Amino acid sequence: MNILALDSSTEACSVALLSEQDVVEKFEVIGRGHAEHLLPMINSLLIENAVNLDEIDLFAYGAGPGSFTGLRIGAAMMQGLALARDRKLLAISSLAALAVRQKGLVLSVIDARMEQVYHALYHIDGDVQAELIGETGVSSPGAISLPGEEKIIVSGTGWDRYKDEFSQMQTSECEIVGIDNEFPHAADIARLAMFESEQGSATDPAEALPHYVRNKVARKMSEQ
Repeated sequence: MNILALDSSTEACSVALLSEQDVVEKFEVIGRGHAEHLLPMINSLLIENAVNLDEIDLFAYGAGPGSFTGLRIGAAMMQGLALARDRKLLAISSLAALAVRQKGLVLSVIDARMEQVYHALYHIDGDVQAELIGETGVSSPGAISLPGEEKIIVSGTGWDRYKDEFSQMQTSECEIVGIDNEFPHAADIARLAMFESEQGSATDPAEALPHYVRNKVARKMSEQ
């Protein structure tokens, strides 16, 4: 199976091609301008690996949460590619993609601005599987409730922005270990999509939507 994946949920922009368990990726931290970067990155990736779009069996994208603009661009782009080729599409949590880069108990946090972070807690046992503990949310770092575990890894742009606040959550029973400069990667989106597809999880491309989490703000933006 050939899987083409992308993530545009943060300042980073990445695309990946998974084929026979081998994954190749293009990754850049660009800040803005995802719309201008993604298609050239996809074209370059496919040409370098001698694969054309008609040979893609499954498309996947980082559904967020994250940048509203980036999420809309990524979802729409993969939706169009999948619809044009009558292929299935998978929406993968960008927070889950962050988590599977680590092992153990991982708190994925993406800067949500307005002094808040998008967050989700996962247990990662080494497989390409992210077990969500509780629910995905958005709040100030200090409002996140953590279990009294021996060690919690905090990863994502939320850690970089609010390192001091997260460090203050450390207790004698709970060690906080932060990962600097970490972003969701399309390669991990592709691996998660492979796992999900094997479980029978695939979506009609027409139903592809970003996962904003902060729905009230998303509605206000769409009404402008």
